[in-house]
Amino acid sequence: MGSVVGMSTELEIAIKPLFATPVLVFTVAQHDCLNADLARVILEREASRPAHRDSEVVGWSSPHDLSMLDWAGEMLGKLFDPVLKIAAHMTELSRQSGHGEQRLGWQVAEVWANVQRQGGSNAFHPHPGSFWSGVYYVDTGDIPQEPCGGELRLFDPRGCLPRMLAPYLRYSVPELHDAGTSVSLAPSAGQCLLFPGWLFHAVNVYTGHTPRISIAFNLDPILSKREA
Repeated sequence: MGSVVGMSTELEIAIKPLFATPVLVFTVAQHDCLNADLARVILEREASRPAHRDSEVVGWSSPHDLSMLDWAGEMLGKLFDPVLKIAAHMTELSRQSGHGEQRLGWQVAEVWANVQRQGGSNAFHPHPGSFWSGVYYVDTGDIPQEPCGGELRLFDPRGCLPRMLAPYLRYSVPELHDAGTSVSLAPSAGQCLLFPGWLFHAVNVYTGHTPRISIAFNLDPILSKREA
């Protein structure tokens, strides 16, 4: 709620941020031990396997499938237990879907590890076919200590049109951000972000000296019969 002053009568303004994009940010409980185990197996994997070929990635990543469950399944189970519960809590069936008698759940469709060293980055991209996508931070490297890039960069889904029309203007409400630009978020270890798979994102060039380790994933919905 805002107001306009300098008028003969004060005018109250209700601000409704329409077409908002959900980005869910939470910290996984007891992540210190989990991250130590994940960092160990991911760095061992990096040392023994070639990187998955991906033109968007400067750095090492494992295959974008479910094979990570074979070598890190127990640890991933601890990670995805809260992730799937949050996805279920934050999603419901559309009233127009015709599936009102069914129960909605979530499962991991793809999961892969990323290791970025000095000069690493991820180019601008979405995750097609996924309602929820996410990233979990095992180790953010030197990011907390000094400015060294590596932030997650989220792009305004409204595109560049507002800036093409009036690049000299911005909204006066901070929560609305500048139209047509992007927002960079500096991660912390143990933090997880869930966002729509259609949201374009990137990783800024990382210039730190210690590895930046993350786990990316996509979720698929599961429809099942409701219990009687």
